[in-house]
Amino acid sequence: MVPEKYGLAAIGRFLIEQFELRRPGIKEWTPEVERSLRRDAEQELLQMERQLTELGVDDPPYWQRVRGALDDILLPRYARLVTEELALAKREYGIWRGGDIIARGVFALIAFIIGIIAVEIPYIPVYEKWFPALLLIIGPMFPDIVLWWYRRRFGKKLDQLVGDLGQASRTLETYRPISELTRSLEMRAEAPAVTAEANGGTRGRERS
Repeated sequence: MVPEKYGLAAIGRFLIEQFELRRPGIKEWTPEVERSLRRDAEQELLQMERQLTELGVDDPPYWQRVRGALDDILLPRYARLVTEELALAKREYGIWRGGDIIARGVFALIAFIIGIIAVEIPYIPVYEKWFPALLLIIGPMFPDIVLWWYRRRFGKKLDQLVGDLGQASRTLETYRPISELTRSLEMRAEAPAVTAEANGGTRGRERS
């Protein structure tokens, strides 16, 4: 068993965070973009594998499965999510005129009129005279509210992807061959013994 820090869900979250740092510069998802992200991910995985080996857990089959999950789950699903997000961005998320200053002025006016109607119509339970003024202030912020909602939805989809990677990780561990688990546990058991022996030798040299 590998430490949770190196579990598939944790690795997936870290790689997605790295991908997201590059996403503002991606205008279109292409095979070249995917290969570039795959190369970056491989560098990160190699570094993680070295770190885990230094901790005494040498488990090549595990990292082989991690790379399989990267190719079969993480990258394909991330590609779909980013492609959808890029398409929405090209359409300016459906916001009229992209939310420019004219659009914001119109939104403010519409919101103000709605506020007056809400106050004046008897069967609408709004009686505060300042309500139209409040909508007048909020109206220009409508494009920002829409963008916030789409970004929040995208973030939730990324979180769901990480959750699915966690589920995949548990499945991999459940159906992992006994021989591989045994080897991994043996490596972890040997590491403290080697460390203790090294520390003992160091203390012996200090006493002498």
